[in-house]
Amino acid sequence: MKKIITAVVARIIIYPLAVCVLFSLYIFVLYIFPKRTVSQFTPKQWAMEYQDVTFTTRDGLKLKGWFIPNKKSSKVIIACHGYPMDKGDVFGVTEFLARDYNLLYFDFRAMGISQGRISTSGWREREDFLSAVRFLKAKGFSDIGAFGFSMGGAVIFLANSPDIKCIVSDSSYATLEAAIKVIFRNFGFLRDPLVKMVNFWARLFLRFDLNAVAPVKLIAKFKIPILLIHCRTDTHIPVAEALKLHTANPASELLLIPQGDHGESVYSSDYEPKILKFFKANL
Repeated sequence: MKKIITAVVARIIIYPLAVCVLFSLYIFVLYIFPKRTVSQFTPKQWAMEYQDVTFTTRDGLKLKGWFIPNKKSSKVIIACHGYPMDKGDVFGVTEFLARDYNLLYFDFRAMGISQGRISTSGWREREDFLSAVRFLKAKGFSDIGAFGFSMGGAVIFLANSPDIKCIVSDSSYATLEAAIKVIFRNFGFLRDPLVKMVNFWARLFLRFDLNAVAPVKLIAKFKIPILLIHCRTDTHIPVAEALKLHTANPASELLLIPQGDHGESVYSSDYEPKILKFFKANL
């Protein structure tokens, strides 16, 4: 009888629990070691003058980027890509800014052709952004704006650099935990336990807590102009995340695109004019 009870307990409790633990570890490993995307073009294909640049983070990683100069402007915008892409992915939606500004694109750690093996979806990437700011300050720039897509937008808020004059954030998460929940949205009652397990792995191996990766906790302190953009029908990072950010900082501007999934806000006719108007007014 004891053997039967043990077998039943194993089938009902132990085996499913073990599967959940292993599956959460699999997802965790998958996300911290992203497959690299390397764009097979340069700004030269857009007939743009540019420089290949390298700058080093304080934890010793060399990050690769493109600097696009504008001799008519003393102002510069840092453009930050999303996970798990590279600088080329965000170039296509921001290159119109080169007509009025200097631009800096770079690959976050463990992505594109930058050094690094581990991605933390925003936590350690704060230092990457701050390194980009230091690079521009060393070149003599003081009027610095920032554009970020998805994780890139979150990183700008998390970095909280005093040298940034204004921010455009397209499709950022409000909390990394909420973004992770979307991954497990079809797992029913197992969703929250799986998220907790991923958080456990993050604390164990990377020494950070998902709850600490939360732009919504910082954005209220920002006194600079902010433009938030999000598609209402985004299935990767729900529009509720943008609404949380806007609620936390009511002074921010909010542009909600009626249709489109993650990364498709660029197809709106309002996209480029709104961003350009924002930077011209605030940078």
